[in-house]
Amino acid sequence: MRKISPGERRIMRRSYTVKIIDTIRIEGFLTLTIQDLAYLMGISRASLYNFFASKEDIILELTEIYIEYITRTNEFISNPRYSYKQRLPAVFEQTVFCAVYSSEIYLSQLKCTCPELYEQILNLTKKRMATLHAFYENGMSDGDFTSLNSLLIIEQDEAALESILNSTFLVDKGILLENSMYDYYEIMKYRCFTKPSIDPGKDPYIDKAVRVIVEQLSKNKKISARKNSR
Repeated sequence: MRKISPGERRIMRRSYTVKIIDTIRIEGFLTLTIQDLAYLMGISRASLYNFFASKEDIILELTEIYIEYITRTNEFISNPRYSYKQRLPAVFEQTVFCAVYSSEIYLSQLKCTCPELYEQILNLTKKRMATLHAFYENGMSDGDFTSLNSLLIIEQDEAALESILNSTFLVDKGILLENSMYDYYEIMKYRCFTKPSIDPGKDPYIDKAVRVIVEQLSKNKKISARKNSR
């Protein structure tokens, strides 16, 4: 096997870890063996140990992915150099991925096995809520957003998107994932922006966010389907 550079190894660790996120969201990680994780990653057990020292190392990598994502999106959402029309799709994308990946079973198991990591997630969640609160309050003060209760806005989106994405809602209603993402963003847009600030038609900034969401969630469903058919 050729020697892998540190940078390449880092990229490959991330690419393998992403493949297990959906299973851990649903099942947690305590009952998963190294063999299970290798299967989900699409590599042999021996190959897995070329990139990870242990199961705990894999969970650490997964948690770091989540922490880095929330930190990065928080910075963008709070950056006034970008317009609210650019930043609202990032709020939407962040809310979707948090609803999907910070599941109750994952967090409860992380709290029991890695309390330090759990505390990091807890503190980061508080920062995320503060960032969203400031985003909406500033938008209202600047006249771009309708004056509403920002705390209720955040709670509404968290609850609605979690219900849509973590249940049989789409299947039962016969709605495609992509369509549901565009439709819910339209709800967010028309709820938040004042009439003078609304651009009719599809928001160009939401296209990338929806594409990333659909590609990632569809990929995860295929991986989970292969695992279940094993």
